[in-house]
Amino acid sequence: MGQKKKTALLLVVLIGSIFLLMMIATCAPGPTVAPEAKPATSQPETPVTEAPKPEAKEVSPYAVELKPLTAAECGRCHMPVFNLIKDEGGKHQFECVNCHTKFHSYSPVKQNWKEIMPQCKTCHGVFHGDKFPTCSVCHSEPHAPKKQIAMSSELTKACADCHAKVTDQLRTNVSKHTKVACSTCHHQKHGYIPSCMECHTPHTTTMTVKDCLACHPVHSPLMISYAETVSNDLCGSCHKQVYDKLNAGVSKHRLVACAKCHHSKHRYIPKCAECHGSPHGEALMKKFPNCLQCHIDVHNLPTKSAGK
Repeated sequence: MGQKKKTALLLVVLIGSIFLLMMIATCAPGPTVAPEAKPATSQPETPVTEAPKPEAKEVSPYAVELKPLTAAECGRCHMPVFNLIKDEGGKHQFECVNCHTKFHSYSPVKQNWKEIMPQCKTCHGVFHGDKFPTCSVCHSEPHAPKKQIAMSSELTKACADCHAKVTDQLRTNVSKHTKVACSTCHHQKHGYIPSCMECHTPHTTTMTVKDCLACHPVHSPLMISYAETVSNDLCGSCHKQVYDKLNAGVSKHRLVACAKCHHSKHRYIPKCAECHGSPHGEALMKKFPNCLQCHIDVHNLPTKSAGK
């Protein structure tokens, strides 16, 4: 064998040895680690298994039980109407759905407004009789039915139907008020109470409507009656001559209220004996049965004297 062949063979053996050593090193097991000791248990461990998840079922959106809308829910969209009922609705302050059983169902094609709008007669019947079958003629705002009732000519024709007592007063106690239409005074709206000063000049500059009503009942103004507390100034505004005479006098009568003597009714003339009884002896009273034979004027006492 030549020298070159020996060298090549030696090189192959050397390379093979190196390769074998590398394989042994790669496959050799690492250092052994002792397993961690577990505490002893009386029962064997049970493997944990997850419970099977139920299959999701599809729920219908219409399976929910709905409740009627509340007034507050309606009010979120219908705020002006809600506030009107809140402030001036009166007995109409209840749930909207009590009246509006149909809503959001108006069709411009069908023009079904009358079909979906509630009818007053459903709750109230024909409240004011056959003369007023159409409620909206007077109650133009159903959400505040008493807010604005116009005193129309149609309404004025039937005032007596509801206000029979007032009508009877006007007819029984005839005055200029009897000839005046109701709408002349109650002109702004139904239920409007005017001030007497709208038509009449007051007796005094300090006179109030309360003072007017203290003597004059509105619908029978000539049936004058008054309390004893009525001021003499009010009486004096019509009876100036007597009032001035009384105030200029020096008798105790000037300290007495007019209504104290003329208490029964206006223009009542009292008898002196109502207050004074029989101030003199029987013989004198028999001779002078009329007090004014001596005392001349009740508004300008004292007695008759010589030279006067």
